[in-house]
Amino acid sequence: MRRLAAIFAFFTLCALSAGSADGIEYLDIKEVTMRLEGENATFELNYTLDTFTRFYVSALGCRYLEPELISFLGGYSDVMLIKADIEGAALLVVGAGKYNSGYYLFDSMPFGSKDKPLKESIARFSVVYPGGRVRTFYNVTATQNVFSQAMTPL
Repeated sequence: MRRLAAIFAFFTLCALSAGSADGIEYLDIKEVTMRLEGENATFELNYTLDTFTRFYVSALGCRYLEPELISFLGGYSDVMLIKADIEGAALLVVGAGKYNSGYYLFDSMPFGSKDKPLKESIARFSVVYPGGRVRTFYNVTATQNVFSQAMTPL
């Protein structure tokens, strides 16, 4: 039984490293939603996984996906995975925006790592502002330049 588990683990690592060498081919990100919260932003990713990865994640959990998900927002310095499952993930970026004269400014940032920006476009990218307004962009490879008014304390 141990031998079978070791063989399965070996082939799993080989398959994952092969997928990681070329990028995140086993992870197809369909839609990204960016929720602005003061200087921070929460990114919600909706994706599909290839069949093997789907079974692997269902059986063993999403921990091995964490580096790939964080590298998707590689242009930001402080990214934390909040939750992930077989259909999507939520990541918090602390300090994504800069405060300037009563507004938080969020500069455009390419998807992917700094060394390997994403080449394929994301079909739909939505920005949800603190007041609930939504702006949607189509076929993007980076976040968009957006700003939101800073909330004044009561």
